[in-house]
Amino acid sequence: MHTQRIVVGYDGSAEARKAARWALDEAERSDLPVELVYAYEWPTYVPAAAMMPAAAVYPDVDTDLAVADMLGRAVDAAMSSHPGVRVWARVEHSTAAVALIQRAADASLVVLGGRRLTGMRAWLGSTSGSVSAHARCPVVVVRGEPRATDPVVAGVDESEAAGQVLGFAFEQAVMRGVAVRAVHGWSPPDGRDLLCETNLRAIGEERGRLEAMVGCWRRRYPGTPVSAEVVVGSPGEVLAQAAAGAQLVVAGARTRRALRTVLRPSVGRHLLHRARCSVALVSRTRAAIRF
Repeated sequence: MHTQRIVVGYDGSAEARKAARWALDEAERSDLPVELVYAYEWPTYVPAAAMMPAAAVYPDVDTDLAVADMLGRAVDAAMSSHPGVRVWARVEHSTAAVALIQRAADASLVVLGGRRLTGMRAWLGSTSGSVSAHARCPVVVVRGEPRATDPVVAGVDESEAAGQVLGFAFEQAVMRGVAVRAVHGWSPPDGRDLLCETNLRAIGEERGRLEAMVGCWRRRYPGTPVSAEVVVGSPGEVLAQAAAGAQLVVAGARTRRALRTVLRPSVGRHLLHRARCSVALVSRTRAAIRF
């Protein structure tokens, strides 16, 4: 069994190729292998309206050959551009979300390509949203063309995943030699003047908590520049704005246990909808990446 690897959702599209390049660069920095996963689901039944006997519908030889050829070319290209990275391909006969969640069970990282979501797709969810909600490792959705000097932004809140978010952000920043920008979005209670004494005191307390959390990681990585700021506004919108000048924005992933959870506002879903740079969603059960 291959453990400590980077899993890439790969279908040959431009977004998937971009995700593969991101994953290969990451693998080169962290000395991890890469697994390209292609998933497709075939119907296993004949429509109920059919009255005549019919053959079972399964993948045909031509399709299997086309998939194998596409993955073979992807592996060859990866080995050529990143000769020091071990890479292989795997085909799963399942939906993309289910296949990637299963492959993420013992992986270090899952990487997906993705456009910004719009309309009903953004509201109801997507493969990236489903995988990030159930994967036990961080999930990165690759987009944008950031500069190599852009910082890594960490969205810090009061959830149990805050420590994992900061840890992942620092790991990424250290490998890239860039700064960490820790951001906490804080919304004042409705009906209160932002500059009233109560709110000013609350902002000071929020800033103190943020500095204490960041201080633990600052001591662990003393050579990494880091800033911490409390910004007034909804956490999702604050992070989306901060992502405009970042190469990666890291936030906590919300675990889905019921339909009502899907319909609640989610910082991760907001980032997948609005962020212009790559997004990393980290759950509180993330497995540590070893370097």
